[in-house]
Amino acid sequence: MNQHEVLDCYSEPSSITDISKYGEFADWLTDDVRAIAQVVQGILIHDAWLKRYGIAYHKEQTCPGPIAYMEDILEKAGELDTSSLAIPRSPDKRVIGCCREFATLFCAILRYKGIPARSRCGFGAYFAPGYYEDHWICEYWDRARGCWVRVDPQMDPFQQSYLGLNFSPLDIPDGAFVTSGEAWKLCRDKVVDAQRFGISDNPHDFGLETLYGLWFVRGNLLRDFAALNKIETVPLLIRLGKHLTWDSWRLVALRDCELTPIDYEILDQVAKLSCDPDHHFEELLSIYREYRDLQPPDDIISREC
Repeated sequence: MNQHEVLDCYSEPSSITDISKYGEFADWLTDDVRAIAQVVQGILIHDAWLKRYGIAYHKEQTCPGPIAYMEDILEKAGELDTSSLAIPRSPDKRVIGCCREFATLFCAILRYKGIPARSRCGFGAYFAPGYYEDHWICEYWDRARGCWVRVDPQMDPFQQSYLGLNFSPLDIPDGAFVTSGEAWKLCRDKVVDAQRFGISDNPHDFGLETLYGLWFVRGNLLRDFAALNKIETVPLLIRLGKHLTWDSWRLVALRDCELTPIDYEILDQVAKLSCDPDHHFEELLSIYREYRDLQPPDDIISREC
């Protein structure tokens, strides 16, 4: 499969990123990536940043159900504030979500406009020194430069300043974001301790002993591989926070010691493919279709509990 076919694939929406219901707005909206990122930031607010913005959690600012499709987010945004979606809402009128929503809404708008884009699940190196934090970003194809450019549309000026970022979130440099495939390989090759990959929430709030380790990287690897196949599911804690489980997705739910040698062989292959998806695109699609365990079960991507 050549590069043109890869770009054609990522130019088309998935079921999750289909925003054709809001086509009139998306048609009107500029193609400028900076402006689209600002629109996304004006619609969404990250649940973990609420206190820093000085607002309380209100359930009416969230999308119902276990997973938000991008049309759900735009619908909720219109309920909270009837002004144009291009006008930034005040934080207490934004839809509460997480990094996945920022990345995937940005991806959805770009795809609607025919700009190749894909959500990526991995780890940010710019949240806590020495650690790689669970995070989602978006890649889009810059036709002028002839390459994929990584964007973190969650990083508004407030967050950039709070974290002291020394780079533009519209063009994330190498090393600042590590894809889950890269993380898996680093851990499996013992280049980086797996305990440096995870999330800094309190694990006991979710009935877990830890939120770091190879098991966490494995879950992100599978979520990223699904996203490369245009199924943009939710992060680990989103389902757990809604009192739902990952049990139906075997390769996510098992403990490391319960995986078979064949499981590890498949995961190693998935990591290899996801590290260079364009050059392995046909194989990436094929192995995803062949192994049911790589696909998020229906209940994981269903809007209904």
